[in-house]
Amino acid sequence: MTDDITALRECWHGVEPPSPDAQDRARAALMARIAQADVAEAPVREQVKARGWRLRGWTLRSGIATVAAAALAVGLVAVGSLDKGPDEPSGASGSAAVTFELAAAFAETQAFTPPRPDQWTYVEIRVVNADADVKSKGLKPEVTTQRWRRADGKQAAEIVDGALEIFDKPPGLTRYPPTDYPTLAGLPTDPHALLDWLRARRGPFNVDTEEQRNTGLFSAIATILRDNLLPPAVMAALLRAAALIPGVDQAPSPVSVDGRTATAVGRLQDGWRQEDLLLDPDSHEFIGYRSVAAKDIDLNTDETTPAGSIQGEPVRVKKGDIQVMLTRLAGRIVNAAGQTS
Repeated sequence: MTDDITALRECWHGVEPPSPDAQDRARAALMARIAQADVAEAPVREQVKARGWRLRGWTLRSGIATVAAAALAVGLVAVGSLDKGPDEPSGASGSAAVTFELAAAFAETQAFTPPRPDQWTYVEIRVVNADADVKSKGLKPEVTTQRWRRADGKQAAEIVDGALEIFDKPPGLTRYPPTDYPTLAGLPTDPHALLDWLRARRGPFNVDTEEQRNTGLFSAIATILRDNLLPPAVMAALLRAAALIPGVDQAPSPVSVDGRTATAVGRLQDGWRQEDLLLDPDSHEFIGYRSVAAKDIDLNTDETTPAGSIQGEPVRVKKGDIQVMLTRLAGRIVNAAGQTS
């Protein structure tokens, strides 16, 4: 008899199937979900639709069969929220959990050859700054950044005023979140261990409450994802770790990114801005990042720091205003700083 995973593989079109490890996690999580007493009542958001393939000849009968088939149809379930510790706050659920896991499964199936120590990682990003006070900060409304980092962590390079500049990285220098390839490549690939690693290295600023800690964790993960070229296992772990952070959710409708649509998954940060990871709606590949105002706010009187309210000329932001949007244009390994292919 053909099992469910084999049937899924035969009917899957458009993207590579999940790895055997991801399939095992999906099956185990599915069995745990079915074993729950209220499994038949589990809500499934209608806006989440599997794309790029069609299932033929599958008949859905009972409530439990419907939940099981839906989980197998997308190939994955919300593994992160099911295997959390007894005292760990819940993270993503419903559509967001499925989307994060699909994105992680896509990431871990990508071909990748680790760079030699003398090679460089190259990342190109289009940045749209729509911040209300962008001009006062000396920023350009739109810019394309090109950055190189040597794989041994000893040098970095970028284009400054049209010219390539190479910088030596002082030995022993640590940054949070990390940017050097050796540290990034060595990040834990278990999402819970990865969150613990990030928590242990956070600075003391703005971490008075659990919400502030969660805000910092999500921002750190978003920064690592958007700014670096990562091994597939690390990228998948970062996406699964993001799904464990309380408050993460999925936007109810697709968003527009450079003339195409994207799925947005993220969380409300600092009480006024929505910070999102942007994913291709078909493959679930990570394609960018955005920060958008979730309410009307005057940043100089309403936004607070540990020292209190900021005072000054009004900087008014309207609900829905994009603060910044970044689109990943390229990410690859090259032989020298300045090379793009």
